[in-house]
Amino acid sequence: MPSAILDPTGLSARETSPAFTLAPRPGGLRRARIGLLENGKQNARRFLEDVADVLRERHGAGEVTLRRKELFSAPAPAELIDELSAESDVVVIGIGD
Repeated sequence: MPSAILDPTGLSARETSPAFTLAPRPGGLRRARIGLLENGKQNARRFLEDVADVLRERHGAGEVTLRRKELFSAPAPAELIDELSAESDVVVIGIGD
């Protein structure tokens, strides 16, 4: 049975515009630098560490950098996003509870 990814925001049917486009996707993850952004909730770090293990084992990902935003209810500071983006080829954001 095929799986489907559903967008809970309702924006999936929305027309895209130059101001709102998805980032380009890499062709693969071999030796890619992985950035992980944890939201500070319980189990988020554990989840992201497991994601990093899977990316290394199954996809040959390279160095992993884990960062944590301090307030789960607020957006990550621009400086944190810029720093993680500069040192990563791919960024995964994880939540936990």
